[in-house]
Amino acid sequence: MDRFIIVSLMLLILGSTLCEGGEAMCGQMTAAHTCASMDCEPYMYVRADQYYPCDCFEIEKLPHKTKKWYHIETSKGKYGYVRDEHCWAEVPKCKK
Repeated sequence: MDRFIIVSLMLLILGSTLCEGGEAMCGQMTAAHTCASMDCEPYMYVRADQYYPCDCFEIEKLPHKTKKWYHIETSKGKYGYVRDEHCWAEVPKCKK
């Protein structure tokens, strides 16, 4: 019984940490781009298992799919975009 309670609490804490608004979590190292498109050059890489301030996301529409890009602040104080393949956050869509 005690083990069940402990495991439940751990899952609750983990879930609330991963879904914390305003921060993006990247599961592996990935490129940060200057805009929300693969046409923009990556200018740096963000580290795995790190939280980055994130205020919104943008959608890139491609011919056969769409890509979600998170707008983050890097550890160097610069802003960039990372794709949702390796990062995630609970933030609203960017206002244009």
